[in-house]
Amino acid sequence: MIGVCAALALVVPAQAAGGAHRAGRIFVLMVWDGLRPDLVTHRDTPNAFAFQNEGVRFNNHHSLFPTVTMVNAATLATGAPPGGSGIYDDLMYFLPLLGKTLASDPSLANEINGPINIERSPALIALNSPRGFDGRLLGLESVAQQVERAGGFIAIAGKTGPTFMFDDRVGDQQSGTPAGANNIFVSDDLAEPPAKLREIGPPPGMRHGDPASVGQRDTWFTNLVINKALPAAKAASNEGKPSLIVLWQHNPDTMQHMAGLGTQPALDALMTDDNNLGRLRAAISSSGIGDRTDLMIVSDHGFATIKEYVPLSDLLIGAGIKRASDAAGIVVAGNGGSDLVYLSREEFPTETAQRAILERIVNFAEAQEWCGPIFARDSGPGIGTNGDKHLGWIPGTFSQAAFGLYNPQRSPDLIISFRELSNVDNKGLTGPANPAVELSTRGPQAVKNMSQVLVRPIDGVMYSDVAKFTTGMGMHGAAGRRELHNFCAAVGPDFHHRFVDFVPTGNADVAPTIRAILDDTADRGSSGRVMSEALVGKNPYRGSATVADVSTHLAVNGMETVTTLKVSRYAGREYLDDSSVTRAPVKHRQ
Repeated sequence: MIGVCAALALVVPAQAAGGAHRAGRIFVLMVWDGLRPDLVTHRDTPNAFAFQNEGVRFNNHHSLFPTVTMVNAATLATGAPPGGSGIYDDLMYFLPLLGKTLASDPSLANEINGPINIERSPALIALNSPRGFDGRLLGLESVAQQVERAGGFIAIAGKTGPTFMFDDRVGDQQSGTPAGANNIFVSDDLAEPPAKLREIGPPPGMRHGDPASVGQRDTWFTNLVINKALPAAKAASNEGKPSLIVLWQHNPDTMQHMAGLGTQPALDALMTDDNNLGRLRAAISSSGIGDRTDLMIVSDHGFATIKEYVPLSDLLIGAGIKRASDAAGIVVAGNGGSDLVYLSREEFPTETAQRAILERIVNFAEAQEWCGPIFARDSGPGIGTNGDKHLGWIPGTFSQAAFGLYNPQRSPDLIISFRELSNVDNKGLTGPANPAVELSTRGPQAVKNMSQVLVRPIDGVMYSDVAKFTTGMGMHGAAGRRELHNFCAAVGPDFHHRFVDFVPTGNADVAPTIRAILDDTADRGSSGRVMSEALVGKNPYRGSATVADVSTHLAVNGMETVTTLKVSRYAGREYLDDSSVTRAPVKHRQ
């Protein structure tokens, strides 16, 4: 049932300072991986705090579900949701599509029979090669490629994996469309042209368990942008050409994962990236390009603290639903806060067989305390939905199509989000002295807590399916408020000054907004909108925003599970806000 719960006021933009000429505009997109908006404070991130108050603070910004890096990197790069980009999680299963052609690929030969980690360049290059998707890994151009095609300059630097989403031609000698000679692409494990890395020298090493080394790598990438990308962008601007610079930082994501939210390494990571922001802004100013440079800071997703490790594949085996860990009939790709479930069409060849096994999986999962919303593969509402486009064809599920998750070639059969408890903090969870729990077929099991000492409690805990992360460490990927709401702010001649944007915005809106600023207004496959209310000289959408609840009901073994998604609607778009689950005995009619 859908009901309008509230209306959000449309804020009238403040008058901005005079804008600069549009020819030769420079746009810098700085991504702080895993930054939550409530972690930007005067104490911990003074530069980012001042930044958001100086320009536009997008107060109701949204990550796309699944709230993982590669999904949102593809969205930031293209404006497309997973159904459009074909990127569903950091680990995806490609055997049914590419098994025959990629079985001999040295980068993937040992992985092709199971889920593949796509957050690394060798895997991405292989998947995008002629043996893989043949240049159509994303299936549409990125905003960076469009800028280059228009004769502009592009520089992409930072974390391996997400940077590739902005230019998937790098590393492929057979693409026929190499990056321009003056352009820059440098990630942790790839540089193009290769001479570029020799010119600037190798990045400092990142060592597992060494928080300082991660910060040093982020600082090195920031120096690369300051010393190489900004001068090249200025030269292009002087010729009237547009430029796009993308700087993707590893932190605070890496330290929030490894140490836990609110620990000293996580707080230090915030400060390091904040110092990088300060130096970047100073370089823009000293270069004399402040009047033609827009700078946006955005994160790919939010974060929460792990409550328990939930090995979904093992639990399905214990429930008699999946035969064995290596059985290909049901493949589970564990992605932290969300798991992708794939069915073999050889083992389940008919819709009847598929429906039967999917119902067993859904009935089992939704009876557990760790389960959040489940999204079923379908192109529209199923039986018993009364035509509600939000509901899936398997009882108790939501429709992938209604939330931008349906792709006829790559959609998993189910996307299972684990549950987030957004108002519970991590006291008693984060810290090596606290108990840590993982579920198993024998019930909860005690394990060593691998998180570090908690300095400052942070709200938001969740269940997770990644074996190397324990209770108290950080994770994301689910459809909860702490993960769905991420940070976004912008300063520059095209953005209003001291303006708080209260209407819903999201990562899908970033690429269309960049295009609008750089005078390329075509949608190019984007599902997002131009955030015109935040821009100087743009006519904003005049409608109001609303919030609605969408719920599924599933009764199993005398218990009814009600799963609710909260959805904001604005300018013809829907933004996923939060999810909640309640369970209670079925009420029998008298």
